[in-house]
Amino acid sequence: MPLHLSVEMPASFAAAPRARARPDWGDRYLGLLCFVLAGYAIFGKGFAYVGVPPLFIGEITLVLGVLALMASRSWIAMLMTVPSLALLAFMGWVAVRTVPGIPVHGFDALRDSVIALYGTFAFIIVALLLQKPARLGRLLGTYSRFALLYGLSGAALAYTTSSLSHLLAWPFSGVPVVYVRMGEAAVHLCGATVFVLLGLRRVPWPWLVAVLVGFLMIAISRGAMLAFLLPVLLAAVLGGQVRKLIPIAAGGGAVFAIVLMFGLQVELESGRVIGPTQLINNVESIVGRSEASNLDGTKTWRLRWWQAIQDYTLRGPYFWTGKGFGVNLAEDDGYVVGAEGGGAPVRAPHNVHLGILARAGVPGLGLWIVLLLCWFGMLVRSHLAALRHGDERAAKLFIWIGCYGLSMLINASFDVALEGPMLGIWFWSIIGLGIGSSMLQDFAQRRRPAWPPST
Repeated sequence: MPLHLSVEMPASFAAAPRARARPDWGDRYLGLLCFVLAGYAIFGKGFAYVGVPPLFIGEITLVLGVLALMASRSWIAMLMTVPSLALLAFMGWVAVRTVPGIPVHGFDALRDSVIALYGTFAFIIVALLLQKPARLGRLLGTYSRFALLYGLSGAALAYTTSSLSHLLAWPFSGVPVVYVRMGEAAVHLCGATVFVLLGLRRVPWPWLVAVLVGFLMIAISRGAMLAFLLPVLLAAVLGGQVRKLIPIAAGGGAVFAIVLMFGLQVELESGRVIGPTQLINNVESIVGRSEASNLDGTKTWRLRWWQAIQDYTLRGPYFWTGKGFGVNLAEDDGYVVGAEGGGAPVRAPHNVHLGILARAGVPGLGLWIVLLLCWFGMLVRSHLAALRHGDERAAKLFIWIGCYGLSMLINASFDVALEGPMLGIWFWSIIGLGIGSSMLQDFAQRRRPAWPPST
């Protein structure tokens, strides 16, 4: 039987004051946000085009979220942590660097700045949790159902995007209705897998098979492969669940060997294949050189661009300011790709950290690093506090939140991910969930006797 997380919160949160049961505006907004996040995960870029241009579902949800934040009356309390202040400083610096670009680049400046300004979603989540702590249980219950669904459907979504997305598109934009990129699918498969691995949700065995198939399909991308594997392995070590992975790894290894021996694979138009050969090529490309020319070609292009960004910021004239928001970095830096066949050219350098460095300079990158260090540090502190109080469920919750965020950052280190709403809104919502959960734990532990009691 699955765990009923919607009503069963970690023990360390039990001392938080109970809110009234009647749904209010914040509860309704939280339901809307969960629906939007699920839409981004299941339909990807196709869902991002729901709305009336230029107001799409992400912008509408953001505006309604600000109203919910104001109604919560928690706008002061939500700033009472170091990560919250670091986020506010990061958003402020990006805003300062965005304003000069608006008269020159118009909407492009605002579009590029969402890498930080979507951080508003983090504050929205924190404020709503502080207003009504019982919402944490509701969020976990909703995600529990999402994890079950996504584990079963992730492989199908990846296949639909790579093979069938051209069959159904939005008439006004031409964007496929279902367009989930491999990195996005990997992140959510990782989040669902960690959730189950830590024992926060029970699943039937076909779910595990579906996740393994999904991993094989998304592993055609190096970034997607790492975004799934590394956080899952970290969660297994931190959560003491390594033994659970052994039979799964053994079974997966046996299937891998059989498929490799018979040469079974599915070729894609991009030149990559779904199969064990692609996994081997990905590993070779990460640790050295690969015989697959398409992998080493994209790797060389990225490394050269990344080096150019470091040259004109760390050792050049854009050290303090960066090039600003709105500038097409690919054109300005001389690394235009993606325009072949009439498609939209790539604007960002496929690495969120270097993208921030290029646009916001060293101060922007410094604030970004401080924010991430403070956030992960808060999760580690809360995890250890939960262990000291004997609340293993809360400790596992903080591992899951941290691994989910880590998966997104790994994917964003190889792809344009956090710069768009599909994964950007998810990322900042997870950041807010981590801050809010830690604050609720601190609040509960300060208002109850030490646990376990001394004997």
